[in-house]
Amino acid sequence: MKRKFSLLLVLIMIFALGACGDSESHEGQAKTPSASSAQKGRNYQDVIKDFESKGFTNIQVEPIDDLVTGWMTKDGEVEEVSVDGDKDYSPDRWYPNDVEVIITYHTFPEEDDSEEKTTPEETQSLETEEPPAPNLTVDNCEELATMLVVEAEIDSLYSEFAEAYKESVIEFDGCITYIVNHDDYDTRYDILLSAGDYIDENTANPGPVFKFEDVNTMNLGIEDLFLPEFVKAGSNVHVVAKVKNFNEDIGLFFLEPVAITER
Repeated sequence: MKRKFSLLLVLIMIFALGACGDSESHEGQAKTPSASSAQKGRNYQDVIKDFESKGFTNIQVEPIDDLVTGWMTKDGEVEEVSVDGDKDYSPDRWYPNDVEVIITYHTFPEEDDSEEKTTPEETQSLETEEPPAPNLTVDNCEELATMLVVEAEIDSLYSEFAEAYKESVIEFDGCITYIVNHDDYDTRYDILLSAGDYIDENTANPGPVFKFEDVNTMNLGIEDLFLPEFVKAGSNVHVVAKVKNFNEDIGLFFLEPVAITER
């Protein structure tokens, strides 16, 4: 009886030591679940759970965006699994638990809606865009105010202003000093203007002589085909126009009209 009890005790000790040895020898390791071939066709999320339950900590996924209808191959269906670079690994094999496990699966391509949607960065950029610059006037542009009171037909200030503010829109109170049809046209005109109120045909106003060349009523911001009564020599008008250039040879400051109104 004692012999049987001793033998049983030895067997228990051997089993316990074996179990302890097995636990210690695989610390920091993880054992593979089913073989790679068995994973193919499963849902990749289920495969992730299997490897996590076995102790693997470095699990990566690589989608293959090749699905069109998803009839034959389902979205998320695994194509292959590799462990530490081995695509033909065996089941129940021990690896360091931080080796790379790569699960490759099929899915649909991402929709390219970049043309339809605006990114938050683009939305913020649109919201923060500065409004158009205000028209230059004698109140907000010192250079314009200075130019309009120069007592000279030709002055370097005119060229300097035209270069500095080319394509900018200016507006000022002025007058029409001369108007004539452009070439042989009945509805196109050349118009000379000056700053300030009209005095008479023999008195030149301060500032440069401005010119609208080859313009029609539409260019002047007027809806009628023919010029209204106020667009004539001697009329006081309010001018809104874009700066073009100053021609020193002929002493004319060219403007592109935006609008002209009676005042």
